[in-house]
Amino acid sequence: MKEISGKVLLMTAASKTITGESRVALPLESGGILLGYREDQHIVITDALVIKSVAATTRRYVRDDVAANVQLRTFLESRSPDDPVGYIGEWHSHPGPSQPSRTDIQAIRSTAQAAIGPVALMVCSALGEPQFCAVIATRRRFGRISAQEAEVDIIEPPQQSSLGGLPVGAVRGDGPVFISYRQSDGTSRSSSLEGLLRAAGLVVWRDRSDLRPGTTTDRLEQALTTGLSAGVLVVTPDIAASTIVKDRELPRLIQLDQDARFSLCIANEVPRADDSKKPDYAAPDRLLGLAPASTLGDKKQSNSRTVSGRLEIVRDLLMHRIEQRKEEISTSGRALTVHTQTRTEPFALDAGEADLHVRIKPPKRGKLPSRQGLVDLKSTLPLTSDAIRAAGSSTVRIAGGMHLSVAFAIGAALPETKIGHVEVVDLRGQIWTSKADGEAAGHTIATVEMSGEFKTDRAAAKVAVFVTLTENADETAFGRLLVDQSGFFKSAARISVDPVDQIDSREAASISRQIAMEIKRLSSMFGRAEIHLAFHGPYSIAVLIGRYLNTVRTVVYEWDNPENGAPRYTPVMTLDSGVTGGPITKVHL
Repeated sequence: MKEISGKVLLMTAASKTITGESRVALPLESGGILLGYREDQHIVITDALVIKSVAATTRRYVRDDVAANVQLRTFLESRSPDDPVGYIGEWHSHPGPSQPSRTDIQAIRSTAQAAIGPVALMVCSALGEPQFCAVIATRRRFGRISAQEAEVDIIEPPQQSSLGGLPVGAVRGDGPVFISYRQSDGTSRSSSLEGLLRAAGLVVWRDRSDLRPGTTTDRLEQALTTGLSAGVLVVTPDIAASTIVKDRELPRLIQLDQDARFSLCIANEVPRADDSKKPDYAAPDRLLGLAPASTLGDKKQSNSRTVSGRLEIVRDLLMHRIEQRKEEISTSGRALTVHTQTRTEPFALDAGEADLHVRIKPPKRGKLPSRQGLVDLKSTLPLTSDAIRAAGSSTVRIAGGMHLSVAFAIGAALPETKIGHVEVVDLRGQIWTSKADGEAAGHTIATVEMSGEFKTDRAAAKVAVFVTLTENADETAFGRLLVDQSGFFKSAARISVDPVDQIDSREAASISRQIAMEIKRLSSMFGRAEIHLAFHGPYSIAVLIGRYLNTVRTVVYEWDNPENGAPRYTPVMTLDSGVTGGPITKVHL
């Protein structure tokens, strides 16, 4: 026989029938008919019929064909016309442990010759702990019959939910996204999806961060019934063994998905046996005990083993959230609100009035942002930008807190060519606006070229720029950058405000435009040189400057003060809004 390919999935009811009859018949052999359905290369056995044999011996079972046909007809007549369960093969017992005999193999090959699809032979060793062996026989081209050993998995049948109906308020448009998964083999993928969803602006409920002390089932029930907007079911091979997913989370998610305001996404981690690059779309129903119904098979599934598949889930849930809020935004004429944070751990409690909540993984130590958080942001920022545009609001209002490099990136994702007006609310509640109306006058921009050892070769020119908008700016770290990178830059310049005193938030539009124009001018002096930007000022201005740098390739730096070393500027990311996949094109950490 050939190597194992398909599996025989034996439901417990059929298993008990076969085992029970095999033991009753000892020391004689017994047998009967297998009923079920085919699922790709697998055979699912839902029922087993016992066919008595007066000719059975300790070494042989002879089926009574007349009795078999009567019982099979009676069984099929009791089923609905659209029930996929039908004849799927034969079973018999061996008194002791043994493999299917040559006679057994020849018999199932003969049966397959007349069948329209694969058929199974199941042999039960009834003495002691029951053991099952199986063979799948299939008619191939030109009448050739293949017979292959098949692994036997005993599975539980679908369970009816006894959880009752959903309470009022179980679905909430601004609620978190619930991630359901099996910890043994689904933790890594769930963490990856969590990072992407949070970076895109969605609030996530995840057991490792949001499951409070108390009885697990009670806390899960609370999470599943008190205001979710969406769910992601991560389907992995081991999910079949998760009673919490099968008996608690899945029934609730299916109930929630009956509400049009809820969106259920399926992250399929199970590859097809015949093509590992594609997901097994039948696996969710099979592994979670829903087959033969196609409860999950009829829903959209994403191949979450690929980056594009994971981002497909992010995009779908982003657009779902925008769809739920677009009418209210349009009717009220209000700004679309985005709340940001890059320094603290995210929780489901973050869900609030903001339309989007952009969160990335916080750094484990030090002042620099998390590399993985930036990688997540790099992947999702184009999707978030598209979702914001789709909302149709003329104004985007940003609040919260973030690293300066992230502020520039978010600004670059909301360029003036796509988004009409951006407001940034600082920690004191003041609004820094991109509108020039009613701004206070008083500050101008001064640019000073800095001395140092610079390159003379004009190819791939790079210009270092230090922007400082505060009094008593410490230029030591920027000076150290120029020394450490001697010969790397074509030129260097310092941009500051005059006079050097506190900037009024109403000057934001004027100052951000002037600084952006100076940066563009410095780049154009050396043939659209790449700008290496160190910024010392409020993040609100960084967001607004970022909006105007869409024609300049910019490497953004962060100030760092490591324990074993002097303060320095470290390159964090490259921004280039004018290319596919921008605005973040590279993470340097």
